Amino acid sequence: MDFLQEAQRLWTKQLDPRVADFPLIQSSYHVPLIIFAYLYFILGCGPRFMKNRRPYSLKTFIKLYNIFQIVANAWLIYESIDIGLFTNINVMCPVVLDFSYDYIPMRVCTLLWYHFLLKLFDYVETAIFVLRKKNNQVSGLHLYHHITTLLLAWCGTRFYAVSPALFYSVLNDFIHMIMYIYYFLAAYGPNVQKAIAPMKQWITIAQMVQFVIMIIYSLQNFLPGCKVVKHWLAILYIGNLMMNFYLFHNFYQEAYNKPKRKIL
Repeated sequence: MDFLQEAQRLWTKQLDPRVADFPLIQSSYHVPLIIFAYLYFILGCGPRFMKNRRPYSLKTFIKLYNIFQIVANAWLIYESIDIGLFTNINVMCPVVLDFSYDYIPMRVCTLLWYHFLLKLFDYVETAIFVLRKKNNQVSGLHLYHHITTLLLAWCGTRFYAVSPALFYSVLNDFIHMIMYIYYFLAAYGPNVQKAIAPMKQWITIAQMVQFVIMIIYSLQNFLPGCKVVKHWLAILYIGNLMMNFYLFHNFYQEAYNKPKRKIL
């Protein structure tokens, strides 16, 4: 009961006033409604709409989308480092949380909000899968990862728009920048896809390494003098990271380590 009361208090009363006016941040239902609409389109009306239609090509759109993602993720990394992440901004234990309205803390808030918007924009990728009838790519891993990542980016911006959250976002932006470089190159056809095929496996490994780094980094919350969030929140977050690692590891085993059947 105390857990539920604490969760309700955090959800309704602990919103960071510095980000209260940012679009989609203050409302407690806009983002859940977006996720519901996303699932409805991906699992319901989208496949029904495409049932008797040929898959759309969308080649030019996909290239432009990937270029935007590469530039946006690279820009977020650059801006985060430019304001002093890893130099002037300490993200290791003990972490000094700055909730002031000074330039750097407010810049951290803004960059985390941009990161959240980018996680929302990632949903376009799933819509592309549906419109191209690439239904095999709309896996449980894909949906779980995209939904939880958006929810965590949203909640992080709402309640913990501070330097540790910026560390997570920069690490994630780096992985996504590499991933969308691969997607951009793959959009040029089978010959290029064959040439860059090994890159796909290493991207999956990089994603798993990302989760391990995030788990280790999150564990410092339990060290003396290093508490950033309530322990139960850290446990939930680490649990989600472990679930993501498990799902990506299963995908890796299925895609790259499963013995191929010999054709007799």
